[in-house]
Amino acid sequence: MPNAVTIARIEHRNILGPMKILNALILALASCCAACATLEHGRGGFQLPVPKSGSNVKPTTFDLRDPRKTDELSDKLIEKRALFIGEIHDRPEHHQNQLRLIQNLYERYPNIVIGVEYFQQPFQTYLDDYLAGRIDEREMLIRTEYFKRWKIDYRMLQPILRFAREKHIPVLALNISDEIHTKVFHGGLKSLTPQERTHIPDDIQPIGNDYRNRLQTIFNAHPEGDSFESFVEGQQLWDEAMADVAANYLNDHPQTFLVVLAGLGHMMYHDGIPKALDRRLGGRLSAVAINGNQFGEFPGIADFLLAATSTDALPKPGKLGISIEDGKSDVRITELIPDGAADEAGINSGDHIVALEGMKVTNIAELKAVMFDKRPGDAVSVTVRREHLLSGEKELQFNVTLR
Repeated sequence: MPNAVTIARIEHRNILGPMKILNALILALASCCAACATLEHGRGGFQLPVPKSGSNVKPTTFDLRDPRKTDELSDKLIEKRALFIGEIHDRPEHHQNQLRLIQNLYERYPNIVIGVEYFQQPFQTYLDDYLAGRIDEREMLIRTEYFKRWKIDYRMLQPILRFAREKHIPVLALNISDEIHTKVFHGGLKSLTPQERTHIPDDIQPIGNDYRNRLQTIFNAHPEGDSFESFVEGQQLWDEAMADVAANYLNDHPQTFLVVLAGLGHMMYHDGIPKALDRRLGGRLSAVAINGNQFGEFPGIADFLLAATSTDALPKPGKLGISIEDGKSDVRITELIPDGAADEAGINSGDHIVALEGMKVTNIAELKAVMFDKRPGDAVSVTVRREHLLSGEKELQFNVTLR
Protein backbone atom coordinates (compact mmCIF):
# COMPACT_ATOMS: atom_id res chain seq x y z
CA MET A 1 0.00 0.00 0.00
CA PRO A 2 1.35 3.46 -0.76
CA ASN A 3 2.50 5.67 2.09
CA ALA A 4 -0.37 7.15 4.09
CA VAL A 5 -1.03 10.85 3.69
CA THR A 6 -3.45 13.14 5.39
CA ILE A 7 -5.93 14.19 2.70
CA ALA A 8 -8.70 15.71 4.77
CA ARG A 9 -9.66 16.37 8.36
CA ILE A 10 -13.13 15.29 9.32
CA GLU A 11 -15.26 16.73 12.08
CA HIS A 12 -17.23 14.03 13.92
CA ARG A 13 -19.07 16.32 16.34
CA ASN A 14 -21.34 18.00 13.76
CA ILE A 15 -19.65 21.40 14.08
CA LEU A 16 -19.60 21.29 10.28
CA GLY A 17 -22.81 20.82 8.38
CA PRO A 18 -23.67 17.41 6.92
CA MET A 19 -22.58 18.47 3.42
CA LYS A 20 -19.07 19.40 4.51
CA ILE A 21 -18.74 16.21 6.53
CA LEU A 22 -19.71 14.10 3.54
CA ASN A 23 -17.53 16.07 1.17
CA ALA A 24 -14.47 15.69 3.36
CA LEU A 25 -15.11 11.97 3.67
CA ILE A 26 -15.54 11.48 -0.07
CA LEU A 27 -12.36 13.41 -0.77
CA ALA A 28 -10.30 11.55 1.77
CA LEU A 29 -11.49 8.03 1.12
CA ALA A 30 -12.00 8.00 -2.61
CA SER A 31 -8.39 9.18 -2.83
CA CYS A 32 -7.23 5.72 -1.84
CA CYS A 33 -6.01 5.30 -5.42
CA ALA A 34 -3.30 7.84 -4.65
CA ALA A 35 -2.65 6.85 -1.06
CA CYS A 36 -4.56 5.43 1.84
CA ALA A 37 -5.91 8.42 3.71
CA THR A 38 -5.14 8.94 7.35
CA LEU A 39 -8.18 10.69 8.75
CA GLU A 40 -7.98 12.85 11.83
CA HIS A 41 -10.37 14.81 13.99
CA GLY A 42 -10.60 18.45 13.01
CA ARG A 43 -12.32 20.93 10.76
CA GLY A 44 -12.18 21.37 7.02
CA GLY A 45 -12.99 19.61 3.79
CA PHE A 46 -13.81 20.29 0.16
CA GLN A 47 -17.20 21.12 -1.31
CA LEU A 48 -18.42 18.29 -3.51
CA PRO A 49 -21.89 17.63 -4.88
CA VAL A 50 -23.72 14.78 -3.17
CA PRO A 51 -23.44 11.86 -5.61
CA LYS A 52 -26.65 10.66 -7.19
CA SER A 53 -27.55 7.51 -5.34
CA GLY A 54 -30.76 6.52 -7.10
CA SER A 55 -32.39 6.10 -3.71
CA ASN A 56 -34.55 8.25 -1.48
CA VAL A 57 -34.16 5.91 1.47
CA LYS A 58 -31.93 7.09 4.28
CA PRO A 59 -29.96 4.24 5.87
CA THR A 60 -30.89 3.04 9.35
CA THR A 61 -28.29 3.47 12.08
CA PHE A 62 -27.44 0.51 14.32
CA ASP A 63 -25.61 0.77 17.63
CA LEU A 64 -23.84 -2.57 17.83
CA ARG A 65 -23.13 -2.19 21.54
CA ASP A 66 -26.72 -3.42 21.91
CA PRO A 67 -26.74 -7.16 21.02
CA ARG A 68 -30.37 -6.88 19.95
CA LYS A 69 -29.40 -4.32 17.31
CA THR A 70 -26.62 -6.57 16.09
CA ASP A 71 -29.11 -9.41 15.76
CA GLU A 72 -31.53 -7.13 13.93
CA LEU A 73 -28.89 -6.10 11.42
CA SER A 74 -27.76 -9.68 10.84
CA ASP A 75 -31.37 -10.71 10.23
CA LYS A 76 -31.55 -8.27 7.31
CA LEU A 77 -28.75 -10.11 5.49
CA ILE A 78 -30.48 -13.44 5.06
CA GLU A 79 -30.87 -13.02 1.28
CA LYS A 80 -27.34 -11.66 0.73
CA ARG A 81 -24.05 -13.32 -0.10
CA ALA A 82 -21.76 -10.56 1.18
CA LEU A 83 -21.59 -7.67 3.62
CA PHE A 84 -19.13 -4.80 3.23
CA ILE A 85 -18.22 -3.04 6.49
CA GLY A 86 -16.59 0.29 5.70
CA GLU A 87 -14.02 1.91 7.95
CA ILE A 88 -11.73 4.82 8.46
CA HIS A 89 -8.58 2.79 8.82
CA ASP A 90 -7.13 4.33 11.98
CA ARG A 91 -10.34 4.40 14.05
CA PRO A 92 -10.32 1.60 16.68
CA GLU A 93 -14.09 1.87 17.22
CA HIS A 94 -14.68 1.05 13.55
CA HIS A 95 -12.75 -2.18 13.91
CA GLN A 96 -14.62 -3.00 17.11
CA ASN A 97 -17.89 -2.72 15.21
CA GLN A 98 -16.49 -5.02 12.54
CA LEU A 99 -15.58 -7.61 15.18
CA ARG A 100 -19.04 -7.42 16.79
CA LEU A 101 -20.73 -8.09 13.47
CA ILE A 102 -18.34 -10.86 12.51
CA GLN A 103 -18.90 -12.62 15.83
CA ASN A 104 -22.67 -12.36 15.41
CA LEU A 105 -22.64 -13.52 11.81
CA TYR A 106 -20.37 -16.45 12.65
CA GLU A 107 -23.08 -17.84 14.93
CA ARG A 108 -25.53 -17.75 12.01
CA TYR A 109 -23.26 -18.69 9.11
CA PRO A 110 -20.73 -21.37 10.08
CA ASN A 111 -19.23 -21.04 6.59
CA ILE A 112 -18.38 -17.37 6.95
CA VAL A 113 -15.25 -16.00 5.25
CA ILE A 114 -13.57 -12.62 5.82
CA GLY A 115 -12.01 -10.58 3.02
CA VAL A 116 -9.63 -7.77 4.00
CA GLU A 117 -7.97 -4.86 2.25
CA TYR A 118 -5.04 -4.99 4.70
CA PHE A 119 -3.13 -7.84 3.05
CA GLN A 120 -2.04 -8.18 -0.58
CA GLN A 121 -2.80 -11.16 -2.79
CA PRO A 122 0.76 -12.50 -3.23
CA PHE A 123 0.97 -13.09 0.54
CA GLN A 124 -2.16 -15.23 0.95
CA THR A 125 -0.07 -18.31 1.76
CA TYR A 126 1.43 -16.72 4.85
CA LEU A 127 -1.96 -15.53 6.05
CA ASP A 128 -3.22 -19.10 5.64
CA ASP A 129 -0.23 -20.41 7.58
CA TYR A 130 -1.01 -18.10 10.49
CA LEU A 131 -4.69 -19.03 10.56
CA ALA A 132 -3.78 -22.70 10.51
CA GLY A 133 -1.31 -22.30 13.37
CA ARG A 134 1.76 -23.15 11.31
CA ILE A 135 3.41 -19.79 12.04
CA ASP A 136 2.91 -17.28 14.84
CA GLU A 137 1.60 -13.75 14.60
CA ARG A 138 4.98 -12.00 14.36
CA GLU A 139 6.19 -14.28 11.61
CA MET A 140 2.94 -13.68 9.71
CA LEU A 141 3.41 -9.91 9.97
CA ILE A 142 6.99 -10.22 8.73
CA ARG A 143 6.22 -12.54 5.83
CA THR A 144 3.20 -10.57 4.64
CA GLU A 145 5.29 -7.37 4.87
CA TYR A 146 2.38 -5.85 6.75
CA PHE A 147 4.27 -2.90 8.21
CA LYS A 148 5.80 -2.09 4.83
CA ARG A 149 2.63 -2.35 2.76
CA TRP A 150 -0.17 -1.28 5.11
CA LYS A 151 1.35 0.42 8.20
CA ILE A 152 -1.88 1.03 10.13
CA ASP A 153 -1.51 0.01 13.80
CA TYR A 154 -2.03 -3.75 13.70
CA ARG A 155 -3.35 -3.81 17.25
CA MET A 156 -6.69 -2.50 15.95
CA LEU A 157 -7.01 -5.49 13.61
CA GLN A 158 -5.52 -8.08 15.91
CA PRO A 159 -8.78 -9.14 17.65
CA ILE A 160 -10.40 -9.83 14.28
CA LEU A 161 -7.49 -11.93 13.03
CA ARG A 162 -7.25 -13.80 16.32
CA PHE A 163 -10.97 -14.55 16.27
CA ALA A 164 -10.63 -15.91 12.74
CA ARG A 165 -7.74 -18.10 13.81
CA GLU A 166 -9.62 -19.37 16.88
CA LYS A 167 -12.75 -20.22 14.88
CA HIS A 168 -10.92 -21.46 11.76
CA ILE A 169 -12.49 -18.76 9.58
CA PRO A 170 -10.69 -18.24 6.25
CA VAL A 171 -9.36 -14.74 5.60
CA LEU A 172 -8.83 -13.56 2.03
CA ALA A 173 -6.00 -11.18 1.13
CA LEU A 174 -7.97 -9.03 -1.34
CA ASN A 175 -5.59 -6.24 -2.23
CA ILE A 176 -3.58 -6.06 -5.45
CA SER A 177 0.18 -5.84 -4.95
CA ASP A 178 1.80 -2.44 -4.51
CA GLU A 179 4.11 -3.11 -7.42
CA ILE A 180 1.31 -3.55 -9.94
CA HIS A 181 -1.01 -0.91 -8.56
CA THR A 182 1.69 1.76 -8.39
CA LYS A 183 2.68 1.05 -11.98
CA VAL A 184 -0.91 1.46 -13.17
CA PHE A 185 -1.43 4.55 -11.05
CA HIS A 186 1.48 6.25 -12.78
CA GLY A 187 1.22 4.81 -16.28
CA GLY A 188 -2.22 3.31 -16.67
CA LEU A 189 -3.14 -0.28 -17.50
CA LYS A 190 -1.24 0.02 -20.77
CA SER A 191 2.02 0.18 -18.80
CA LEU A 192 1.70 -3.41 -17.58
CA THR A 193 3.71 -6.19 -19.18
CA PRO A 194 1.95 -9.35 -20.44
CA GLN A 195 3.23 -11.17 -17.35
CA GLU A 196 1.89 -8.49 -15.01
CA ARG A 197 -1.49 -8.63 -16.74
CA THR A 198 -1.87 -12.25 -15.67
CA HIS A 199 -2.18 -10.99 -12.09
CA ILE A 200 -5.12 -8.64 -12.71
CA PRO A 201 -8.75 -9.32 -13.68
CA ASP A 202 -9.47 -9.48 -17.40
CA ASP A 203 -12.92 -7.91 -17.10
CA ILE A 204 -12.25 -4.48 -15.59
CA GLN A 205 -15.24 -2.24 -16.32
CA PRO A 206 -15.45 1.57 -16.51
CA ILE A 207 -16.65 3.30 -13.36
CA GLY A 208 -19.88 5.30 -13.21
CA ASN A 209 -20.07 9.06 -13.73
CA ASP A 210 -20.69 9.87 -10.06
CA TYR A 211 -17.66 7.90 -8.94
CA ARG A 212 -15.60 9.42 -11.72
CA ASN A 213 -16.69 12.93 -10.74
CA ARG A 214 -15.58 12.31 -7.16
CA LEU A 215 -12.19 11.19 -8.42
CA GLN A 216 -11.94 14.20 -10.70
CA THR A 217 -12.45 16.56 -7.77
CA ILE A 218 -9.77 14.72 -5.79
CA PHE A 219 -7.35 14.79 -8.70
CA ASN A 220 -7.91 18.50 -9.21
CA ALA A 221 -7.14 19.19 -5.54
CA HIS A 222 -4.25 16.73 -5.20
CA PRO A 223 -2.90 15.78 -8.65
CA GLU A 224 -1.05 12.48 -8.48
CA GLY A 225 0.19 10.09 -11.11
CA ASP A 226 0.87 10.83 -14.75
CA SER A 227 -2.69 11.79 -15.71
CA PHE A 228 -6.26 11.75 -14.50
CA GLU A 229 -6.95 8.69 -16.67
CA SER A 230 -4.18 6.69 -15.00
CA PHE A 231 -5.49 7.95 -11.65
CA VAL A 232 -8.92 6.54 -12.49
CA GLU A 233 -7.47 3.28 -13.80
CA GLY A 234 -5.56 2.86 -10.56
CA GLN A 235 -8.81 3.06 -8.61
CA GLN A 236 -10.58 0.74 -11.06
CA LEU A 237 -7.83 -1.83 -10.69
CA TRP A 238 -7.87 -1.59 -6.91
CA ASP A 239 -11.63 -2.13 -6.68
CA GLU A 240 -11.90 -4.76 -9.41
CA ALA A 241 -8.97 -6.82 -8.16
CA MET A 242 -10.47 -7.07 -4.67
CA ALA A 243 -13.89 -7.92 -6.08
CA ASP A 244 -12.36 -10.58 -8.33
CA VAL A 245 -10.76 -12.48 -5.43
CA ALA A 246 -14.00 -12.28 -3.46
CA ALA A 247 -16.19 -13.44 -6.36
CA ASN A 248 -13.92 -16.36 -7.22
CA TYR A 249 -14.10 -17.59 -3.64
CA LEU A 250 -17.88 -17.24 -3.42
CA ASN A 251 -18.38 -19.01 -6.74
CA ASP A 252 -16.19 -21.88 -5.54
CA HIS A 253 -17.95 -21.97 -2.14
CA PRO A 254 -21.66 -21.36 -2.84
CA GLN A 255 -22.73 -21.88 0.79
CA THR A 256 -20.33 -19.26 2.13
CA PHE A 257 -21.20 -15.78 3.44
CA LEU A 258 -18.51 -13.13 2.88
CA VAL A 259 -17.66 -10.16 5.10
CA VAL A 260 -15.38 -7.56 3.48
CA LEU A 261 -13.42 -5.08 5.60
CA ALA A 262 -12.15 -2.10 3.61
CA GLY A 263 -12.04 1.67 3.50
CA LEU A 264 -15.28 3.61 3.09
CA GLY A 265 -14.12 5.07 -0.21
CA HIS A 266 -14.23 1.62 -1.80
CA MET A 267 -17.95 1.13 -1.13
CA MET A 268 -19.92 4.36 -0.57
CA TYR A 269 -23.08 4.53 -2.71
CA HIS A 270 -22.44 0.89 -3.58
CA ASP A 271 -19.68 1.96 -5.96
CA GLY A 272 -16.28 0.34 -6.11
CA ILE A 273 -15.92 -3.20 -4.78
CA PRO A 274 -19.63 -3.95 -4.11
CA LYS A 275 -20.65 -2.98 -7.63
CA ALA A 276 -17.83 -5.04 -9.15
CA LEU A 277 -18.66 -8.03 -6.93
CA ASP A 278 -22.38 -7.94 -7.71
CA ARG A 279 -21.60 -7.80 -11.43
CA ARG A 280 -19.57 -10.97 -11.10
CA LEU A 281 -22.23 -12.70 -8.99
CA GLY A 282 -25.05 -11.72 -11.34
CA GLY A 283 -27.25 -9.67 -9.02
CA ARG A 284 -27.49 -7.24 -6.09
CA LEU A 285 -26.27 -9.82 -3.60
CA SER A 286 -24.15 -7.60 -1.36
CA ALA A 287 -25.03 -5.05 1.32
CA VAL A 288 -22.97 -2.11 2.58
CA ALA A 289 -22.65 -0.95 6.19
CA ILE A 290 -20.41 2.01 6.94
CA ASN A 291 -19.25 3.38 10.26
CA GLY A 292 -20.51 6.86 11.08
CA ASN A 293 -24.10 7.62 12.05
CA GLN A 294 -23.49 11.28 11.09
CA PHE A 295 -24.02 10.31 7.44
CA GLY A 296 -27.62 9.27 7.94
CA GLU A 297 -28.85 12.39 6.14
CA PHE A 298 -27.57 11.13 2.79
CA PRO A 299 -29.92 8.72 0.98
CA GLY A 300 -28.25 5.73 -0.57
CA ILE A 301 -24.77 6.27 0.86
CA ALA A 302 -25.04 2.79 2.38
CA ASP A 303 -27.63 0.19 3.27
CA PHE A 304 -26.84 0.54 6.96
CA LEU A 305 -24.90 2.89 9.20
CA LEU A 306 -23.02 1.78 12.30
CA ALA A 307 -22.83 4.10 15.29
CA ALA A 308 -19.12 4.67 15.80
CA THR A 309 -18.84 5.41 19.50
CA SER A 310 -15.53 6.67 20.82
CA THR A 311 -13.56 4.10 22.72
CA ASP A 312 -10.49 4.03 24.91
CA ALA A 313 -7.27 4.75 23.07
CA LEU A 314 -4.89 1.92 22.37
CA PRO A 315 -2.22 1.44 25.05
CA LYS A 316 0.80 3.65 24.63
CA PRO A 317 3.50 1.76 22.70
CA GLY A 318 6.88 1.11 24.23
CA LYS A 319 9.68 3.05 22.54
CA LEU A 320 13.38 2.48 22.10
CA GLY A 321 14.04 6.19 21.75
CA ILE A 322 15.79 6.07 18.38
CA SER A 323 15.51 7.33 14.82
CA ILE A 324 16.24 4.68 12.20
CA GLU A 325 16.64 3.98 8.51
CA ASP A 326 16.87 0.81 6.46
CA GLY A 327 20.38 -0.47 5.85
CA LYS A 328 21.43 -3.08 3.32
CA SER A 329 20.32 -5.98 5.51
CA ASP A 330 19.69 -4.40 8.89
CA VAL A 331 18.34 -1.24 10.53
CA ARG A 332 20.72 1.65 11.13
CA ILE A 333 20.25 3.95 14.11
CA THR A 334 20.62 7.53 12.87
CA GLU A 335 19.86 9.36 16.10
CA LEU A 336 19.30 8.71 19.80
CA ILE A 337 16.89 10.58 22.03
CA PRO A 338 19.10 11.94 24.83
CA ASP A 339 18.55 9.91 28.00
CA GLY A 340 16.08 7.73 26.13
CA ALA A 341 15.78 3.98 26.54
CA ALA A 342 18.46 3.00 24.00
CA ASP A 343 20.81 5.80 25.06
CA GLU A 344 20.58 4.76 28.70
CA ALA A 345 21.27 1.12 27.80
CA GLY A 346 24.54 2.04 26.03
CA ILE A 347 23.47 1.81 22.38
CA ASN A 348 25.18 4.32 20.07
CA SER A 349 24.04 6.36 17.12
CA GLY A 350 25.40 4.59 14.02
CA ASP A 351 24.87 1.12 15.47
CA HIS A 352 23.05 -1.37 13.23
CA ILE A 353 20.20 -3.37 14.77
CA VAL A 354 20.47 -6.96 13.57
CA ALA A 355 18.11 -8.72 16.01
CA LEU A 356 15.37 -8.05 18.56
CA GLU A 357 14.35 -10.63 21.12
CA GLY A 358 16.59 -13.08 19.27
CA MET A 359 14.70 -12.56 16.00
CA LYS A 360 16.70 -11.44 12.98
CA VAL A 361 15.78 -7.96 11.76
CA THR A 362 16.66 -6.93 8.20
CA ASN A 363 14.47 -3.84 7.74
CA ILE A 364 12.22 -1.40 9.58
CA ALA A 365 9.05 -3.35 8.73
CA GLU A 366 10.48 -6.42 10.47
CA LEU A 367 11.50 -4.34 13.46
CA LYS A 368 7.93 -3.05 13.76
CA ALA A 369 6.58 -6.60 13.58
CA VAL A 370 8.63 -7.52 16.63
CA MET A 371 7.84 -4.31 18.51
CA PHE A 372 4.14 -3.76 17.69
CA ASP A 373 2.74 -4.94 21.03
CA LYS A 374 5.54 -3.84 23.36
CA ARG A 375 4.66 -1.38 26.11
CA PRO A 376 6.56 1.06 28.30
CA GLY A 377 8.42 -0.86 30.98
CA ASP A 378 8.91 -3.98 28.84
CA ALA A 379 12.50 -5.25 28.63
CA VAL A 380 13.71 -5.97 25.10
CA SER A 381 16.92 -7.69 24.03
CA VAL A 382 18.59 -5.67 21.26
CA THR A 383 21.51 -7.03 19.24
CA VAL A 384 23.53 -4.46 17.32
CA ARG A 385 26.47 -4.50 14.97
CA ARG A 386 28.94 -1.79 15.87
CA GLU A 387 31.68 -0.61 13.54
CA HIS A 388 35.00 0.55 15.01
CA LEU A 389 37.93 1.96 13.06
CA LEU A 390 40.50 -0.01 15.06
CA SER A 391 38.76 -3.19 16.15
CA GLY A 392 36.45 -3.59 13.16
CA GLU A 393 32.87 -4.86 13.46
CA LYS A 394 31.46 -6.66 16.46
CA GLU A 395 28.04 -7.65 17.73
CA LEU A 396 26.83 -6.43 21.09
CA GLN A 397 23.68 -7.27 23.01
CA PHE A 398 21.79 -4.84 25.23
CA ASN A 399 18.78 -5.21 27.50
CA VAL A 400 16.65 -2.12 26.93
CA THR A 401 13.73 -1.08 29.12
CA LEU A 402 11.24 0.62 26.86
CA ARG A 403 9.71 4.00 27.65
